[in-house]
Amino acid sequence: MTVDVHNLHQAANDELIKGNEDKAIEIYTKIVELDPSDEIALSQLMDLYLERDKFMYYIMRSNVNIIQHKYEHAINDVKKALNLDSNSVEARRKLARLYKVSGKNLRAIDEFLKLLDIDTNQKDAYIELIDLYTKENSVESAISVAKKAITAFKDDDNLKNILANLYFKLNDYKNALEIVQDEYLKTKILLQDEQNDKAKEILDKLKEDKNLYKEQNKEQLAAYYLLEAQYFYNKKEFEQALKSVENYTDISLPNPLSFQMKALIYEGMEDEFKSYYNWGYCYKLQKRFDEAIVEFTHAHNANPKDKNTLIELANLYANNGEKFASMEYWKKVYEIDKDKRAGEILGEFYYQQGDLRLAEYYGKTIEKKELKEAQYQDEGLLEKIISFFSKK
Repeated sequence: MTVDVHNLHQAANDELIKGNEDKAIEIYTKIVELDPSDEIALSQLMDLYLERDKFMYYIMRSNVNIIQHKYEHAINDVKKALNLDSNSVEARRKLARLYKVSGKNLRAIDEFLKLLDIDTNQKDAYIELIDLYTKENSVESAISVAKKAITAFKDDDNLKNILANLYFKLNDYKNALEIVQDEYLKTKILLQDEQNDKAKEILDKLKEDKNLYKEQNKEQLAAYYLLEAQYFYNKKEFEQALKSVENYTDISLPNPLSFQMKALIYEGMEDEFKSYYNWGYCYKLQKRFDEAIVEFTHAHNANPKDKNTLIELANLYANNGEKFASMEYWKKVYEIDKDKRAGEILGEFYYQQGDLRLAEYYGKTIEKKELKEAQYQDEGLLEKIISFFSKK
């Protein structure tokens, strides 16, 4: 692609030298199709359109500003283009997306609605609107848009699944099940609605599909194991649920969802320690560190001698900048089995604090000269204290 673009640049430049601007515009447009971020081609197009087509000039100038991350300038350019042609679908879409990437969701919604007023067959606009309304916690509005989208695109299963998922968010399982097309999503809805037998029927059919176990279908297989885990959890077959979660993590690796599932399963098994422990990891991976500390603290209270919990708390407090709290947990780790790493951390900490005796206790190598100096300083301090109280 690089060679092609280079040759096209040369060809466009040759046409400019000949004075053939129409041909140059054609070639530069082709370059932008191959590489939308080609600033040279966009700048050339901007210059070429300056006198011949103001609408396209502003569109190209907005593209240059987008590449340079000057979104406010790009927005102003697209507005100027729309002043020249308010019914331009592409310009309206560009403005809506610029508002979206700028975090101005309500303005983006307005522009996508205007776009659909111009042309109701813009599928991407419906999907963008649904996403925006969902982000603004207006699921009912998202549902309204999804219904209109399905009216315009009756055979689109993806839109039907999007609507089903929106109903699912509102716990409206009846409507969700009436519209859903995807078997995995349908199973998820059935399980949430505790229609376990119907969910099991679908799970069994999915399991029989040999394609499920092919390398390229790993994500689907992971999704299957997650649904299977939820089924066993609903049925209170907790050991089987744990096996399903382990199968899931073998594919997807541990993540917040897997730890959440394990936490819930252990809650069902009335294993407080393991439940708290897994909630801790769930929050830690979500970077909700204060909540992770709370859960790991509960885990520690349930099992004070668990070394891994103590290490997690020590590291979490250290990451929060609470060194002294961190050291208290490293001490507990060290007390269990004289852990080498804990000793190194504690030794270095107390050495930096100037407490050479404690540093040495935890395994830090201290030069005899340093110890003597510290002893001398301690004795001098003691004499001062005695002298002070003798004068009283």
